[in-house]
Amino acid sequence: RMKGFAGTTYDEVPYMAASFSNTHPEVLAVTALLRGIDPPPLDGARVLELGCARGANLVPMASSLPNASFVGVDLSHRQIDEARETARAVGAANVTFHAMDLRDLDDSFGSFDYVVAHGLYSWVPPDVQEAILEVCARRLSPNGIAYVSYNTFPGWHLSRMFRDMMLYRIRRLSDPAERVREARGFMRFLSDAMKRDDNLWSILLREQAAFVEEANDWYLLHDDLEEENNPVYFYEMVEAAARHGLQYVTEERWGTPDEVLPPEAWSVIDRFASDRIEREQYIDFVRNGRFRRSLFCHADVSVAPGPVPERLERCRFRSRVRPADPSADPFAPGDERFLGDAGLSLSSSDVRLRALLHVLYDVWPRTLDHAAVTHVLGEAARRASGAPPPPVPILQRMLHQALLAQLVSTHLVDAPVATALAEKPAATPIARYQAAHGEPVTNLFHQALDLAPLDRFVVSRLDGTRTAAEVEAELAASVAAGALAPTETGRADEAQAAPPRSVPEL
Repeated sequence: RMKGFAGTTYDEVPYMAASFSNTHPEVLAVTALLRGIDPPPLDGARVLELGCARGANLVPMASSLPNASFVGVDLSHRQIDEARETARAVGAANVTFHAMDLRDLDDSFGSFDYVVAHGLYSWVPPDVQEAILEVCARRLSPNGIAYVSYNTFPGWHLSRMFRDMMLYRIRRLSDPAERVREARGFMRFLSDAMKRDDNLWSILLREQAAFVEEANDWYLLHDDLEEENNPVYFYEMVEAAARHGLQYVTEERWGTPDEVLPPEAWSVIDRFASDRIEREQYIDFVRNGRFRRSLFCHADVSVAPGPVPERLERCRFRSRVRPADPSADPFAPGDERFLGDAGLSLSSSDVRLRALLHVLYDVWPRTLDHAAVTHVLGEAARRASGAPPPPVPILQRMLHQALLAQLVSTHLVDAPVATALAEKPAATPIARYQAAHGEPVTNLFHQALDLAPLDRFVVSRLDGTRTAAEVEAELAASVAAGALAPTETGRADEAQAAPPRSVPEL
């Protein structure tokens, strides 16, 4: 133990961390920008991550922004040693790591434009929670942005009940493997004991037992069975931040399809809430909210009460869906179908939206700037109506609706993604390192991918010195030698796709 919160358990069983796309400084910057804040430039930014673990999030960040500087802090000496080794191996000279108590961060560290605390706040005692907010307040530059994720009530009330039950069962056990094994066995017993019943309690037991059974050991140990797990209500988090001179900006999200509420629900929430903080709290009540990714800034910074569509002029845009038939005419009568991640299927008859998604698909994975995107929307509107294109503010509101529907994402920079196969292809050093070491592989969008063995083999060899034919020959030789087994990949059947959903008209 060191100064009162967990450190040794992460030395014994390291948390298998990965990159989190929502914590990247570009995401924080563009989210703050659309709330009326002028965030610090990414070029030359200073970034601090509290609870950085093995550097799986910070090292890829540092690799993607070579002109910025990064500092990681974690209590686990073992994980900090691994983070340093990763940074050294991939040549990330702009990141440093410190095995230390975050409460020891003093003025010698200077200020930071972006502070990230992901998966930390809820797993430390209250005094350290206060210290996290104090570090954010003291170390944040004038227009800096802090990202803090945390477990929330009311959603965590049920989870905490099961956690308390498991902790009671394993209260006399100290070995991590034994604690996990006994927790699983205990939940299995509870589920089996009630399997003949079909009441709400038996259903909840079955669901929790299945979750505990399937969870990774490291996840179960540190997320559910760690000594500290202290959820808060959203309003309590905002009040705690305010005590340190910080104010709530917004969530790092535009909303997801499962968060759609009927208009009458929104009207009642707006009647209940006297301000945007109360509105967010009522939303958590409605949705049984259990986790938030909140952005904070200094209390004296001007924050817009809602998104500012005019700020989209400074953004770039990428499509998050693709046409089911890329050759389809977006101006044809009727609905057109688009496909997203995890089998998502949606349809739209709005020719403006359809034209925009087709154009963005044509340039994917690159982005288009604001002028190009509004031109597409304007020309599509003109062609559909025969009237002159709408004014830019109306086009921006159309674009904002596409963002809210999770059809388009906003960016400040265009990731250097290759759009054609080079003679000697090259993956990033961090991607090659992660592929070779069996870790989740971070792509240029800061997303963590769990690759199949053959894919790992290929990525680990894309260092810019081999042609595609040479990599293919190495792969074939490895398969022939029995070092790799061939696998078959494919797309899910149409019958397995999620049911279509309609997209509101722009």
